[in-house]
Amino acid sequence: MTILKKSLLSLLILSSLLLAHDVLLVEKAEAVGRSSVNLIRGKHAIELGFGLLSEFRSTTVVSAGNTTTETEANGFIGSIAYTYWLEEQVGFHITSGSLDIDVTTTGDGSRTFTEAWTVVPVLLGVKILPFPSSIGNAMRPYLSASAGPYIGFSANARSGVHAREESYSESVLGSRLGAGVDLSISRLFTIGVGAGYHFVEDFDRRIGAEKDYSGPDFTLSFGIVFGRGR
Repeated sequence: MTILKKSLLSLLILSSLLLAHDVLLVEKAEAVGRSSVNLIRGKHAIELGFGLLSEFRSTTVVSAGNTTTETEANGFIGSIAYTYWLEEQVGFHITSGSLDIDVTTTGDGSRTFTEAWTVVPVLLGVKILPFPSSIGNAMRPYLSASAGPYIGFSANARSGVHAREESYSESVLGSRLGAGVDLSISRLFTIGVGAGYHFVEDFDRRIGAEKDYSGPDFTLSFGIVFGRGR
């Protein structure tokens, strides 16, 4: 099954959760009353996410007049996300972030070579609260599924007698499945933890040292919720 088919199937499965819990949602909202719960239907949320890096290193190597300096951060670095809550249990989700950042510089005194690259996903999907009992509570477990392009950027510059610059970018399709918990610390602010896995098609050309950027991420998020709701 291709990455795109997996993404569409994931979105379909998670979206069906809304229909399965719709009756329970109405009954819950009517039972507790709007005044006693923090309803989110019709509201907007903006979240900043910070990833737990699987690897970070900075090295300098000197040999026979050559100096190599490398700074690398592998794994999920950070993200920004927007969610519009269509219902109390389902929201439309847009997110973008960085999966990898790397800068390498090599020099021998008269010449230097610098290479930098990053991979940026731009994903659309859904965020679902699968448990009706979480409505109005401070703690909201969620599931998420999204898909979209993963854009790789690479640039290098060579100085010296044969100075030159080169850059290129490439996009591939991918998807992310995730789960986590959002905690409402007030009607305006949330904090959360989450984990997910990126399913990414291989790039035709290497972006940095890799063609395959599939892998897990672990995030801590801070959010702002605004809007009148409905």
